[in-house]
Formats: sequence, C-alpha cells, structure tokens
Amino acid sequence: MKEPGARRGVEHIRTARSGSLRSVPRKQDDYSYLDLYILDKERERLEDELSYVGKRGGRASKRLEEIKLKMEDLKRKLEDAKNEEEVKETVNGTSREKKWKVMKIDY
Repeated sequence: MKEPGARRGVEHIRTARSGSLRSVPRKQDDYSYLDLYILDKERERLEDELSYVGKRGGRASKRLEEIKLKMEDLKRKLEDAKNEEEVKETVNGTSREKKWKVMKIDY
C-alpha cells in the first residue's frame, strides 16, 4: 500500500534541462557558465523549499502540541464535572431522571 505522502507530482517529471538533453551536440566548455548559473538557481530554489518545509513542519508540531494540551484540559474538566454531579446526587439523593409534569385537558 502506498503512503499518502509518497505521491509523485509535476516536479518529478524529467525535463530536457534536468536530463541534460540538447538538440545540438556541443563542446563542454562552451556553456559551462550557463550550466553553472542554472545549477546555482536550482540549488537556491531547493534550499528555499527545504526551509519552507522546515517552517511548515515546525508550525504543524506546535499546533499538534496545542491541540494535545487543549484535549487534556477538556478531559480534565469533563471528569471534574462528572465527579461534581456524582457528589451532588449522593448529597441530595435525587436521581438524574426528571419527571414530567402531567396536566389533564378535557375537551
């Protein structure tokens, strides 16, 4: 079974530039500066992408921690409320069921 994050996208397609394909054969020295520039720009783009992914991961982990704390707090409040209701029931001796008031209506 494939993992949901392992999907391949458009960025995985090999292009002529990434495959180093040229329409005309050339000497290696002719375009070395151009290739160096292209590789430098790709490196910068990938570094920016990695920093973005790192920031996004940090935000996600912070949010997960906040959610975890809120869930624990709510569970604690629910348990406290449940305990208080049990104490009130034992002191007052009342049941949890409310009885309906009945009225007779003659037509």
